[in-house]
Amino acid sequence: MNNTTKKVATRKGINYYREIFAAGNISKAVSVLPEVIKKYGYKRWDKYSKGNDILRIKKYTEFWWNHHITGFFLSNKGELCVDIYWQGDSTDGDTSELASKVMYGYTIRGEYFFDGERTRETHSDIRISREEFADAIKAIAKYLAPAEVKARKESARKAELSTKVFDYIDAKKKGLERWEMEEFWNGRIAVQKLLEKEPNLLNKTWEELKPIIEVVFENNNKSDYTLRGGYYNGEKKYNLSYTKVG
Repeated sequence: MNNTTKKVATRKGINYYREIFAAGNISKAVSVLPEVIKKYGYKRWDKYSKGNDILRIKKYTEFWWNHHITGFFLSNKGELCVDIYWQGDSTDGDTSELASKVMYGYTIRGEYFFDGERTRETHSDIRISREEFADAIKAIAKYLAPAEVKARKESARKAELSTKVFDYIDAKKKGLERWEMEEFWNGRIAVQKLLEKEPNLLNKTWEELKPIIEVVFENNNKSDYTLRGGYYNGEKKYNLSYTKVG
């Protein structure tokens, strides 16, 4: 009989991670956070994270005096970092710091500058307590809640569909003469106004939405003069009707 004990691998699904963050064990949470960011975060491009992964939790965290922990991201070197939004007396901004520095309490020194007459403050000391960091960790559990995951997926789907709409419309200007661009832009603006007026249209599939935007585009693919009702000045009246579609 083989008495060798087999090690059973833990399946690391979203519930597994959510329980870790909800428990508030900082060291354990930080140890799994990089893989959570890669699995459930998104790519961003800015001065802090050039194409790397980020987990945005601003919605779930509180403002602490002059600052707010808004997210976690992986640096270009793969280091776990904290995103921090701050407010000064006359301006605001963002900064970041290594999670290893911040996790048990840390103070980011204030920033000052000389304006030619006197020293002015950009922001005062940003004091991040262990408690605040622990709250940010627990906020990730809220971020990973089923309803929140579903809402983000739906928001991403709508954003993708909106992009598809305008890519489709923009393709129509290819080969147009300069004098035809006025009409094209009126058609495009009408489609934009339609989606602003009726955002629920983005609940539809592309196949359902395509004929609607076609009708609205064509109804408004006209000159400024025509949309003004035969006047050279005045307000343009866009026709956002699509009742004949489906």
